[in-house]
Amino acid sequence: MSAGEVHLRRLRRIAGGVAMLFFLVIVAGVTVRVLGAGMGCPDWPTCYGQLIPPLRESELPPDYRQRYAVAGRLAEPFDPVKTWAEYLNRLISVVAGLGVVLLVGYTWLFLRGDRRLLLYVSLLPVLLLTQALLGWRVVATYLAEHLITAHMLFSVLLTGLVLWIWARTFVLRERPLEGEWRWYRWLGIGSWFLLLMQVLLGAGLRAVISQKGVEQGLETVLFFVHRSFSWFVLAGWAYFHWRVYREPTRQPLARRWAIWTTLALLVQVGTGAGMAYLAFSPVLQVVHLVSALFALNAGFLCLYFLRNTAYGRSNQLIPEFSA
Repeated sequence: MSAGEVHLRRLRRIAGGVAMLFFLVIVAGVTVRVLGAGMGCPDWPTCYGQLIPPLRESELPPDYRQRYAVAGRLAEPFDPVKTWAEYLNRLISVVAGLGVVLLVGYTWLFLRGDRRLLLYVSLLPVLLLTQALLGWRVVATYLAEHLITAHMLFSVLLTGLVLWIWARTFVLRERPLEGEWRWYRWLGIGSWFLLLMQVLLGAGLRAVISQKGVEQGLETVLFFVHRSFSWFVLAGWAYFHWRVYREPTRQPLARRWAIWTTLALLVQVGTGAGMAYLAFSPVLQVVHLVSALFALNAGFLCLYFLRNTAYGRSNQLIPEFSA
């Protein structure tokens, strides 16, 4: 095995690990949002002025609500569950940030031959810094809804970029999509953007519910649009998935991620129905949003591998890395 292939495989492992960390950040962030724990730590980057937050209210100064007031509003009463949920969210984000440092450093040291890869890897610290600043603004504005949504979408963007880097480490050969396959690929791209719109509709609905309550929120036009729209997303992707499955070349990676996308969409629709007709429970809310965000990234990988035939376990190398 050549040195180039060794470095590619190591980068693939690093990128895969960083992608998993970013997905954990998404899960933690969704959990914080569902629990209403966004102000569990009223300051940033510390938590109640400490690197490690307290476990009991008695450990805080008597005037802590005034001292840590945000945007002219008193800090929320101390709740250890909310505080530690937000703190763990920040802690996982820090670990993911260290993973990005490792990913960028390894690429610059050993894989400078692929300029496109180097460009996207170098974008990661910029996006990560933007994400951190958004997190600060979310706290500083006392959970402004548009900033919460932007913060969430930036997490998805970061995860998607790391997954693109992971996919790039496979030996790929771009192939032209002609005839009906060009149309089917556009169907997949359209379904992906419909899913993105569905996530944004859900974020808007969540904001309405936080203001008006569950019962009134589920009676709004936005809820009915969000509910009905999900079937169009699922139907469009299911048909695209069927076409990918029937692809003569049987590309395993494209098919694998098409399956994961479809399963995630089924979970999303199922949990959405459960919240609408059974109970608006925190667990269902977390699973519902996490499955939608997972489907976005899995669908992206499916479309990427459909365009680029992968030979991930062969001895071939991307030309840029050949000796």
